[in-house]
Amino acid sequence: MSLLDLKHATALQNRLAPEARTFAVGNWTAELVGDELANITYAGRPVLRAIKGVIRDDQWRTLQPAVRDLAFLEDDDGVTVRLHVDYTGGEARYEAMLKVRLTPLTVDVEFNGRAKTAFRRNRIGLVVLHPASESGREITAVSPAGNVATRRFPEDISPELIFTDIASLEWADAGTAFDLSFAGDVFETEDQRNWSDASFKTYSTPSADPIPVDVGAGDIVRQSVSLEAASIESPDMTAASLRPAVSVFTLGAPAGVVPPLGISVDPTGNQGEVAGSHGERVPALEGLDAVVVELYGPSEVRTARLQAAASEAAIHGAALDVRIAAEDLGGLPELFAEAEKLRPVRRLGIFSPDTNCTDQALLPDFKRTLEATGFSGEILAGTRSHFTDLNKWAKDAAAFRDADALTYSLTPQAHSTEIAHIVETIPIQRVTALNALRLGGGKPVHVGPITLKPRIHAPGQAPESDELQDHVFTAAWTLASISSLTVDGVASITYFEAGTPRGIRADDGKLTPAGELLRQLARLKGETVHSVGQDPSEDSPVTLYPVSDATGLRLFAGNLGPENETVHVSFGEGMPGGASAASARLTVIGEPAGSGANIEPDQDGGLTFELGPWSTAVLEFS
Repeated sequence: MSLLDLKHATALQNRLAPEARTFAVGNWTAELVGDELANITYAGRPVLRAIKGVIRDDQWRTLQPAVRDLAFLEDDDGVTVRLHVDYTGGEARYEAMLKVRLTPLTVDVEFNGRAKTAFRRNRIGLVVLHPASESGREITAVSPAGNVATRRFPEDISPELIFTDIASLEWADAGTAFDLSFAGDVFETEDQRNWSDASFKTYSTPSADPIPVDVGAGDIVRQSVSLEAASIESPDMTAASLRPAVSVFTLGAPAGVVPPLGISVDPTGNQGEVAGSHGERVPALEGLDAVVVELYGPSEVRTARLQAAASEAAIHGAALDVRIAAEDLGGLPELFAEAEKLRPVRRLGIFSPDTNCTDQALLPDFKRTLEATGFSGEILAGTRSHFTDLNKWAKDAAAFRDADALTYSLTPQAHSTEIAHIVETIPIQRVTALNALRLGGGKPVHVGPITLKPRIHAPGQAPESDELQDHVFTAAWTLASISSLTVDGVASITYFEAGTPRGIRADDGKLTPAGELLRQLARLKGETVHSVGQDPSEDSPVTLYPVSDATGLRLFAGNLGPENETVHVSFGEGMPGGASAASARLTVIGEPAGSGANIEPDQDGGLTFELGPWSTAVLEFS
C-alpha cells in the first residue's frame, strides 16, 4: 500500500469510527466528537443532539472542519475544553476558537471565528441540534425584546420555521427546567427532518436577512450558547442500561412487500463507466423497475442523456423514468416519441429548472400533451430536490391534482458528513415518506434518486462523489434505507447512479457492495416482507429485512456499527414453507471489500450469527 493509500485508509477509518471523549460533570454528560459537542444528557436523559460551529458558503456548501489544537482543563467547578478548528471548502478558509465549559449548573459554548480568506457566506456561527425524538415537546421562545411564544416541536414535518427572533428557549422534562440562551446574533429554529436529518435545528443568521454576504479576510464573528438546568426535585439518576451483547429479534407475520427498485444515470451527462462500456462484464439487475434520467439543456444534450439511460435500461430489462427540467412544453411530443422508441417510459414528470418543482400552471397542459401522444404511464409531480421542497410545494392541493403520483429525492448529507448523522437519517426517511403520502392524499410516492451527497448544485458545479460509495458501509446503509422506506404507498425507490464515481459499479465494472445488494433485492420485487420485532430499549445498529417467496426465506442483515455484532433470531410464526433454521446458508455481500459474517444454528430452533463492522449478509433458508 502506498503512503497516499495508507493516508486515505486512515482518514476513512477515522471517519467511520471517530474518537469520542466523554465528559461528566454533575448531572451532565457530553461527548466531544471532532469539533462537535454531541449527545448532551442530563441525569441520563437526552437534552441536545449537538452544538457545533458551522460555516456555509454562498452555495450552501458546508466547509469541512479539522481540529488543529485541543486542550483540557479540569478544576473544582467543572471541565473546560478549548478547540482550534480550521474550516476549508473551495477557496474559502476560516478558523475558530471554541471554548466548551461544563459545570454542575450549565453547559456553555463560545465561538470566536475569523475569516482567513475573503469569500461569500450564507451562514457562520453556532448551531444547536435538538433530537427528532423531541417532536411534540412544548417549547417557549423568548425574543430579544422579551416577547414570548409557546408551541410544540411539530409531529408532522413543518415546512415553516418553528421559531424566529430567538434570544432563549425554555422547556421542562421530568421535573427539570431547561433554559437555552443565545448571544451574538438572533437565532431561529427549523425542522431539519425536511432534509432527512434527525433533528430540529436552532441557528443564527435569520432567513429573512439577505444572503449571500461578502466576508472579508480578518472579519470576526463571536457567538455563545448557554444551557442551564434547574431541577425542582432531585433528578432520577437511574443509569441507562447497557446495550445487550446480543441483539435479539423475532420474525413475524407479513408486513409489506419489497418495493420496486431503480437506479439513475448521471444528471450531468458525464456517464463515466456506464452501459456498454464493459461489454459482457456489465452485470444485469434482473427485476430492476426503471432507470431514472433527468433531461435538461439543449435538445442534443437531452437526446444524448436519454440514449445513455436507454442503453443502461436495456442491460437490465428495465423501463425509463424520465424527469424533464423545462420552462415550457416545447419539443415534448418529439422527446416523448424518441424515448418510447428507445425504451418504454413508465413515468414522466416535468420540473422547473429554477425551483426544481413542478410548475402548477404547466401541469394540466403537460397532462393533455401526454394524453395526445398515447402515454399510458404515470405522470409525476413534486420535486427533483429534497423533501422540504415537496413539503412547501404541496401545501396547495391543486399543485398535484393532475398528477398520478408524487416524487422527491433524499440525501443523508445535506448538512452533515459525519457517519453518526448519516446513520440517523434512516428512521427519518420513513417519516418523510409518510408525510409525502399525507400531502398527496394517498397518491403513490416515488422516492429518489437517493444519493450519498446532493445531486443538485449551482450552475457549473459537478455533483460530488463520496469515498463511502464503494465501501461496505453503503450496502448496510442502503439495506436500512430500503427497510425504512418499505411503506405501503411508496411505489418505487431509486438509488445512486449506474456508473462511477457515484454509482453501483466500480472502476472495473463490477458491482459495488451496494450494487450487489440492489441486484439481489431487485429480483424480489413484490415479494413478502415480514415484520421484525425487537425490545424497544435495545439500540441495535443491525437491520434485518426478511423476504419470503415460493423458494423460501431470505434474511438480509446489515450492521451499521464499527464493531462486530452478534444477532439472535427467533421465528415467531414458524419458518415460511416449513424450512428450518438449520438449513440456513449465509452469503456475505461485499466480502472482497471487507464485509464479514458467520452463522451458528441454535438448539431452540432459532439462529445466532455475527456480522462484522459495516457488513451485510444474506441468510437463505430452503
